[in-house]
Amino acid sequence: MTNVDRGASLTSAVGKGAAVSRALAAAAVMAIGLVASTEASAHLFGVDATAASGFGSRVLVASCVTVIVVGAVLLLRRRLDRRVLAGIGLTGLRSGASGFGLGFGVLAASGLAVLLLLDLTGVIRLLSINPPQLLSFLATNTVVALLLEAIPEELAIRGYALTNLRDAFPPAAAVVLNIATFLVVPVLALALQWMLSEARGASDGLLFAPAGNDPIVYYTMLAAFGYLLVCARDSTASATVWTCIGAHLGWLTMNRLVLGVEGVQFEMDELGMLLFFAGYASISIILFSWLRGRHRVAA
Repeated sequence: MTNVDRGASLTSAVGKGAAVSRALAAAAVMAIGLVASTEASAHLFGVDATAASGFGSRVLVASCVTVIVVGAVLLLRRRLDRRVLAGIGLTGLRSGASGFGLGFGVLAASGLAVLLLLDLTGVIRLLSINPPQLLSFLATNTVVALLLEAIPEELAIRGYALTNLRDAFPPAAAVVLNIATFLVVPVLALALQWMLSEARGASDGLLFAPAGNDPIVYYTMLAAFGYLLVCARDSTASATVWTCIGAHLGWLTMNRLVLGVEGVQFEMDELGMLLFFAGYASISIILFSWLRGRHRVAA
């Protein structure tokens, strides 16, 4: 190997290492934002972001997450990367608004179509619907879900992390690494919560998935969702991250509607739930991939 070859290999390795480090930094920022906001809100104001809490309490916690994570990501992009924000998907108001509408629309339309099909075939059954309560849920859920998860997580993972990974790795490898980065977020958040509980002497043990979730099922669904969101990022000509934010909101909205909220109630068994999640996630991926293909042909 010549000196030139050695230099090229070293440069490539440093570039890939830096990209992975930046991706992990984005995951850490998201995990720290979630845990720090939850802990600070609980100890300073006595509130949390659970469904049982009032709307104001949930917005307070969610707003803290957005401020911490978005602020950190913008700082990393401008001070560490020294590159423009458009590269991480902040491409302007017009493209952002249209991308958001597309992302939410694809998930909502796919979810409703699968629900209707499963209802017509008797796999699931709509038990009750209360329009005023349903509208109230949709309004409050939209605000909290955007601030607590969709905006900060998408800007950090499908925005900052994915952009850096694609700068250093081939497309397929960047996608796999981005999904892995996405899976790291709950691992870090749970580990941080455990360490804080240990320090207070109130730990119930380290969890490998959020309470009530089977780890294998949880991380399998999270990986599929991560791939869906990468497809969403590529589905517009501008590659705006707001498509991912809209899709994330659509996912959270449809899932919570099916699992049961005030205003609507479904009856379904485990098979029905599996068919719903697999069905509308697959349709969404196909639609986003088709849109990505159209843009590539046009280009």
